[in-house]
Amino acid sequence: NNTSGMVDPIETKLQNTTTKFVTTSLAKQHPNDHLLQRMSKLWHHFLLLPSLEECRGHSPHKRTDTKSSERHPFLISLILPAFHEDGSHLIVKLRKALNRAYEPRKVEVVIVDAGGCTNLDSLIDASEKSSSRDWGCVKIVSFTSGGGRGPCLNFGASTASGRILTFCHSDTALPHRWDERIVSTLEHEGVNDLALARSKEPRANSCAFSFGIDQSREGLSMPFASSRNLYYPPGIRAVETTANMRTHLYSLPYGDQVISLHSCVFHFLGGFPDQCLMEDYELVSLLRRRSALFKPCLDDGVSATREILAIIPGPPALCSPRRWQKFGVLYVTFMNSRLVNLYAGVKKLSPDDLFRLYYSSDPPIRGANDSPWEIRLAHLVKTL
Repeated sequence: NNTSGMVDPIETKLQNTTTKFVTTSLAKQHPNDHLLQRMSKLWHHFLLLPSLEECRGHSPHKRTDTKSSERHPFLISLILPAFHEDGSHLIVKLRKALNRAYEPRKVEVVIVDAGGCTNLDSLIDASEKSSSRDWGCVKIVSFTSGGGRGPCLNFGASTASGRILTFCHSDTALPHRWDERIVSTLEHEGVNDLALARSKEPRANSCAFSFGIDQSREGLSMPFASSRNLYYPPGIRAVETTANMRTHLYSLPYGDQVISLHSCVFHFLGGFPDQCLMEDYELVSLLRRRSALFKPCLDDGVSATREILAIIPGPPALCSPRRWQKFGVLYVTFMNSRLVNLYAGVKKLSPDDLFRLYYSSDPPIRGANDSPWEIRLAHLVKTL
């Protein structure tokens, strides 16, 4: 995520004798250095997101001189990481998502098999035997490099060919017309950046649904250990209320709220951080910092509209209640708050240490010491 940080790389904080911090930069310290002054003026242009026109025409796998429909075989790539999942369970989830989609033929489904999954071939068989209302494409890709969910999601994104990337947990149920609502939120009814800036409307750099917990008969009757049929955990509605207060007041959704963004923007930001836990928290934090701090000018001198992490109005995405059924509302709430505080608070534990604390085991072994962007950067340097 280095290319999109909100702090000037030549800007630092110096501590004065009264222990207060003052902000300075090399450009301020060396006002006669013409190179630094030019770099300071250009820095905001490096952080400017790809335009909406670029986003609608971007594809990481196709040549840029082809038609938009050829560059984007699909409008949305629905990316589902799967770890120790059963194919029959995923078939039920995908059938619901299919029935609730507005234009499923424009959606590509990417199942990322991270290991331990069974009967995944049944997904392909079910897709081939379905009616005319079906996904545009269903494919299963195997992820064997290790490292946890962040690298797994990045791998899924690297194989996707949709214009928009939608990351959905395998235990999350999508709401009605979810695809149409995502496209409408991110693409602003087809307007360009200049028209959006003149209208004073903020640009959605990403979006997510409100938070919900599946309290239907089917959702509550899922057969999990230590829970009985139709077990309704006390306090589960309070979890929904507080989570949506966090989401709407602070624009702070989590991964189970189905984070979506243009493929072009995702790759510009560097994707998810290469870590086993809290990858969704880091990406959302970056997007929130951009929303709060960054407002550049467009090339024609018009002040660009501010960015927002948009929360899609309407029905929420529904998370499975299984963890609250198994461990109880108080325990899950306490552990979630504790992990966030240990990660982002004073102690600032690493993702690997959090993994050991949460799962009582070592984090997933990585297939390589370097992250994908480090490998790509080394390759680019060699070609210079």
